[in-house]
Amino acid sequence: MPLNISSWFSPTTKACPICGRAGAPAASPIAIPIRHPEPRKILSSLCAPCRKAIPWISNPVCRICGRAERCEDCTRRQQRNYTVSRCAVRYDYLMKDWLALYKYRGNEGLESILAAMLAFAYERLCEYSPQSHSFAAITSVPLAPERLQDRGFNQAERLALQLSRWYGLSYRPMLLRLRHTEKQSLKTRRSRVVDMRGNFSAVSSELFSHSSTLPLSPAAPTAASTTPRIILVDDIYTTGSTLEECARVLRQSAIPEALPEIYGLLWARS
Repeated sequence: MPLNISSWFSPTTKACPICGRAGAPAASPIAIPIRHPEPRKILSSLCAPCRKAIPWISNPVCRICGRAERCEDCTRRQQRNYTVSRCAVRYDYLMKDWLALYKYRGNEGLESILAAMLAFAYERLCEYSPQSHSFAAITSVPLAPERLQDRGFNQAERLALQLSRWYGLSYRPMLLRLRHTEKQSLKTRRSRVVDMRGNFSAVSSELFSHSSTLPLSPAAPTAASTTPRIILVDDIYTTGSTLEECARVLRQSAIPEALPEIYGLLWARS
């Protein structure tokens, strides 16, 4: 059997974790719009077509929710309990397939890919305000116990934990989901708002009762602001009903002297 000596000196090409194709180099460089080296390294494992297909929201039109188009929901909403939110990608058909592979088909190997994409939204969120680097903690939207038992994991929590490791943020569970609801994607905007109302509670009624009860992340300034800044992570933003209700509950659990600012961080914007 002849030896293929040239293969000894050829770089090993790994299969793309999304489509399974060999990771052939692109004809021209495809930029990865993230500064942190770990997410950049993870996204570089994608093949050129998959990397090119990611619909990044680089220039949001709505400065409140981060949508790539004008947002009627933010225009109509007269009162808002969260400050702003940022989303990494548009929720198109391809992104829907990627998320389904992870959430419903058990492909946990995609977790790092989705988290790396969410890092893009985090870095955009940090650009929103000169003080936004001083986030006190990061948390996530909880699942109902029935859904958590059925799925086996909370995707929002997993993504938030990965970000906390990369960026030195303090992860802290802050919310409980009180009841199981049907999929929000099947409901009207009004039904979502009504359905979310009263669906969450804070893990503690004195969550922000004193600044010392909420440790700052290592990257935050040593002199803590009296206004805790909290990142709330979820996978998809559709109407903002879930984010708004969670933010309302978190702020309601605080004393007026330490009313937190809630910043939404979402993987995709529909």
